Amino acid sequence: MKKLIYFVLALFLVTTVSGCANVQKKFTRKKKETVKMPRVYQPRKYEKKPTPELYKKHFSYWESWQSELIKVLGQNHKKDTLCIEQIISNLKDMQDILVPEKGDELTKHIERLMQVKDVIYRESGSHADKGWTLSTLDRESRYIKREFQYNKVKGYLKQSFDEMPDVEAPKVEAPKVEASGSGE
Repeated sequence: MKKLIYFVLALFLVTTVSGCANVQKKFTRKKKETVKMPRVYQPRKYEKKPTPELYKKHFSYWESWQSELIKVLGQNHKKDTLCIEQIISNLKDMQDILVPEKGDELTKHIERLMQVKDVIYRESGSHADKGWTLSTLDRESRYIKREFQYNKVKGYLKQSFDEMPDVEAPKVEAPKVEASGSGE
């Protein structure tokens, strides 16, 4: 009997020391695995058409960036560069919405503003450069407001962005073929 008691005590000690990890593992709850649903993308083709609202939006953005640059020119170089980039970008967007004949009128103004951009990027800070820049910005602002308001260009909006300018293909003359001779 003593042997049996020693045996049971030894068995009890061995099981408590080993911890019965397998038994404990059996009776503990396992975390549920979340099943991720695959995302299904259905691409759609959106047609972006030049609309009066789109033109008005770009005109408003151009106007606000232009007036901002005129107000703060020379105070903060990063602000100046951001303003001039946005001005040119919105003018190019306006130009894309207009038919080529009317859009080409904006080209010379965009080129002048590109010169202003070069002066701003140079960061020279001289009074002459600042004066020239301000007068150029003011002049361009007045002209564009006067000539490119929506009321003046509403008849010149493209119907779609796919419209290409009416460029005539170069005429190629057919080579002259001389009759070679036995039938004359």
